[in-house]
Amino acid sequence: MSKLQNFISELQNYKTIAIFGYGVEGKSFHTFAKKYLPTTAIRIVDKSISKEGENYLDGLAEADLIIKSPGISLYTLGIAYDAYNFTSITELFIKHFGEQIIGVTGTKGKSTLVTLIDAMLKYDGKKSLLCGNIGLSPLEIIEQIDSETMVVMELSSHQLHHIHYSPHIAILTNLFAEHLDYYESEDDYYRAKFNIFLHQNKDDIFITNLPNMEKFFSRSEIPAKYFYNVYANTLQTPYEFDIKQGYIHHATLQILEQLQQLLGVSETAYKATLANFKTLPHRLEYVDEVDGIAYINDSIATIPEATIEALKILEDVDTLIVGGFDRGVAYKGLIEFLIKSDVKNIICFSDTGKQIYEKIARHKEKKDTLFYETDLTSSVHRAHSVAKKRVLFSPAASSFNAYKNFVERGEHFRALVEEKKG
Repeated sequence: MSKLQNFISELQNYKTIAIFGYGVEGKSFHTFAKKYLPTTAIRIVDKSISKEGENYLDGLAEADLIIKSPGISLYTLGIAYDAYNFTSITELFIKHFGEQIIGVTGTKGKSTLVTLIDAMLKYDGKKSLLCGNIGLSPLEIIEQIDSETMVVMELSSHQLHHIHYSPHIAILTNLFAEHLDYYESEDDYYRAKFNIFLHQNKDDIFITNLPNMEKFFSRSEIPAKYFYNVYANTLQTPYEFDIKQGYIHHATLQILEQLQQLLGVSETAYKATLANFKTLPHRLEYVDEVDGIAYINDSIATIPEATIEALKILEDVDTLIVGGFDRGVAYKGLIEFLIKSDVKNIICFSDTGKQIYEKIARHKEKKDTLFYETDLTSSVHRAHSVAKKRVLFSPAASSFNAYKNFVERGEHFRALVEEKKG
């Protein structure tokens, strides 16, 4: 019996399955169920489409199995994980296809890394499929998987939360406090990330780039026999940054080189991957030049550490636009960094921008080139009037008080820049 048949067979054991959350993953499971589970009763439990109003959660009690979407926080709903028979597409997929999966998680850098891995495998002539948090449900590619296929899977902390299986190759890029509105605590967030390797066995591979890995786990607590912490590795292949092509972080390259060696990927394929790389949207993305000023879109920067890193990477940033939704993340480090930095103009907006503005305003040396604006539109207008070299939009915060997500926010920034160009 094939892995797909085993996957279907397990689900056929349940008479009623609830889809809890009707987003990308929920809709993909519904489509899958219509094709492969014709006799199974499917119930959708989603507040936005329910006819039962505030009682929509009652539908959970009527299901034998619940496919929970990653965007739903049981903590904020006050539901214990063991209150119902919860699982997820991620857990089921890793359970049945884990030995073919290269899974990548981390607070930042996931999407760029999985894109590079997928490209590297393809340049080397291997069959590779990309899915996960990057925007494609595993169920949308599941029929294309054969015994030779490698599946590169981006995994968010939400997708990893509570799962009991890990991929054959697990990669953890980095760890910073984020999504604190979703989890019970910072430790709860970290534990979700660690699920990517905690359920591996002695035949599996775990790669990370954490200088303080021993803070969390001793070597004896890491199940994988093959464990590589690459933070001190020297790069064997040089990489030159081109602002219009996009930046690949040093830590990302350290992981990619280690994976190249482990998988036996040719040097030619590896170099082709780097040569043909173009940054993903909203990640230090070159937008355009207006009146001699370059505009960079880094809307993906939803934590202070990402903004600090962007300023370290880019040269000649004289104007920074920062601010967004307050999720309880600490900004002391970013504020101290900006006070000491060479960034001349600091334009703050929204909730966290107000916090940053008020703290930096106490320092006279920054006061005359520190601005507070009401929104992103007025912030870009201000940037256009004061910048001389390069404008970086790196908000260091979530977008949820004004935009659906960082993508919508980044697209708005792009549009505002293009308006300036005329």
